[in-house]
Amino acid sequence: MEAVVNAKQEAQIPALWKNRNFLLLWIADLCSSFGLSIFMFSQSWYVVEVMGLEASLGLVFIASSIPRVVFMVIGGAIADRFNKNLIMFISDFTRAGVAGALVVWLLFGDVTLWSFVLFAFVFGILDAFFWPANGGLLPSLIEKQQLTRANSIIQMTSQSSFIVGPMLAGAIIALGNYVTTFSITAGLLVIASIAVLLIKVKKKTEENDDHSDSNLLGSIKEGIVYVRQSAFLSALVVFAVLINLFMVGPLQMGLPLFVDNVLQGDSLVYSYLEGAFAGGMLVGSIVVGILNIQKKRGLLVIFSVLCSGFLFSLLSQTGILWQSLVAIALLGATFSLINIPIFAAVQSVVKDEMIGRVMSLLSMASLGLVPVSFAITSGLLSTGIDVSQVMLGGGVLIILVAALIFWKVTGLRNYN
Repeated sequence: MEAVVNAKQEAQIPALWKNRNFLLLWIADLCSSFGLSIFMFSQSWYVVEVMGLEASLGLVFIASSIPRVVFMVIGGAIADRFNKNLIMFISDFTRAGVAGALVVWLLFGDVTLWSFVLFAFVFGILDAFFWPANGGLLPSLIEKQQLTRANSIIQMTSQSSFIVGPMLAGAIIALGNYVTTFSITAGLLVIASIAVLLIKVKKKTEENDDHSDSNLLGSIKEGIVYVRQSAFLSALVVFAVLINLFMVGPLQMGLPLFVDNVLQGDSLVYSYLEGAFAGGMLVGSIVVGILNIQKKRGLLVIFSVLCSGFLFSLLSQTGILWQSLVAIALLGATFSLINIPIFAAVQSVVKDEMIGRVMSLLSMASLGLVPVSFAITSGLLSTGIDVSQVMLGGGVLIILVAALIFWKVTGLRNYN
């Protein structure tokens, strides 16, 4: 009977594409994702190809990652206090201005490496305020039953942009110049900022009277205590930390070495593996969106983490290209099976006045340990440990932690 009632209630909910606010948010995410993917590719290629400073490219990534991590928790607290789509508008419009300034600089000035470091630093700060607001806005626009499907659509859009965006940027650079690609970035971000400003949110979702008297530091502490008191949210933070610590570093840093040393391949083979991983994530997003999973989401996340550890271990032991492509594509699919249910679960469980801070803490748990993961991976490789063994060790550790959480954290295991 309950299933029949739920089915009737879901049938009465307007389709996502008929929801004006969701459509505007999707347009904003589409333009923002494509604009940023084009910008990052063009920026990296300019530093490597035009400036010939490939060894210094890491400075640009560090300049964007550090402020993103440092300011993320503050961004979450701000998102819970003020109008979320206004925060997103300011972030996107300012990023458009930064891209536009770079265009002017390219036309009339002498762009240096430190120019890109400065722009990356500004982008990192703006990201820290944009993403908590973006993650906290979606639940106020749609029904809870639609969160899984909506997140899958957003993830599909993001993954598509990071597959197609660099291809478009490469073609534009080959046919034209860098001014064109950075101008397109600025234009797309302006469209994104306008779209998000047109979103109309019910006033009650943006008012946080319970926390109006607390200062910013107090708001941040409230968010940390809120997560610590929930075994469910704490387990998700642990997953975010460990996946990024044991897998992201070995995967991103080790994959080029794996291609060179194990597969005996070149840059083309490396691009195949990167494309297979992104394609796997895209397919995973589509599957989650079609199924619109509403039951046993906690169990799905744990199972997907176990599978990701197994597939990462399997990838480390492959020695033939087709085997590696299959393993890394399936690994990418598990990432979508992990991320989308997690976002939907958090957005449906967490109180409106806390959603920005919780999303920022999850993001910081992920992003904050990426540099640490890089350092650990680099240290292990420098001692002479084979890249395959580093990847295998990371996969095994993921499996062990997922099994431990399945055993100990019943709140996550039984979450629907």
